[in-house]
Amino acid sequence: MVGLGANGGTATLPVTWDPAPAGAFDRTGVVTLTGVARVLDGTTLPATVRVQVTEAAQANAALADGASVTATYTENGYSTAGLRNGVTAEKAWSNWRPGTQNPSETITVTLPRAVDVVRVATYFYRDSSGGGGLAQSVRVQVRGAGGTCADASGEVAVGTAGSPVVDVPVAATTTDAVCVVFTPRPGGYLTVGEIEVYTKSPGVSSDATLSSIAVDGVPVADFDPDRPDYRVTVAKPARSVVTATAADPYATVRVERAASSARETTWVVTSTSEDGTQTRTYRVVVAA
Repeated sequence: MVGLGANGGTATLPVTWDPAPAGAFDRTGVVTLTGVARVLDGTTLPATVRVQVTEAAQANAALADGASVTATYTENGYSTAGLRNGVTAEKAWSNWRPGTQNPSETITVTLPRAVDVVRVATYFYRDSSGGGGLAQSVRVQVRGAGGTCADASGEVAVGTAGSPVVDVPVAATTTDAVCVVFTPRPGGYLTVGEIEVYTKSPGVSSDATLSSIAVDGVPVADFDPDRPDYRVTVAKPARSVVTATAADPYATVRVERAASSARETTWVVTSTSEDGTQTRTYRVVVAA
């Protein structure tokens, strides 16, 4: 964690965290964990961290920085790079060649790190009214620790209507590369627009409530996240500072001084949820 010194300097401090209580991450919400941070002079300080627990979501890891795509063969003028650019309806890759076509092809999506893959979607490009470019079937493999790809799905037939999308479930497994094996139609070739590799991912919260508001570091005693207006009495309101903490550690909080006089200062606190869909506004009047 980052420690803040009395004169404004910062330093990264090692922390020993206490074990999380049993079942702490079984429900969605925010879990607070405690530990001990060690300062450079050997002294220790209490440390806390808030962990957001969300419903499981999925993200396309093929779009991540550092991902790459290769193929056993690519027709001149095309590139595997277009298979991970987010455009699904283009003719990004082709394996057409003069004469006899290849009996199978493998496209490998290498990821920047090992992740839990749950499904792989392949967007075919229909190259002619007769169905040119469409495979007969696809099979998904994942690369193991030894560097060899092994089957992670059965053979999945590819339809012939329009430009089919084949979404293949994969038994959740941790891997840093996915191999998509294509079997063309007899005598046919392949054209593909995009390959998406979906992995387990944390969801994003819509919680915009606050967990606390403080005036000069002192929490407002009667704070209620559903109550928008507060009045706090202090000796010198013009010099007071209002701070606020969001219930969700990934929400954003903005605190602004809206009006000020010798005897009264009004502050407006705005909290926006992580997903941007919810906003809450609180008003704090600090008076003498």
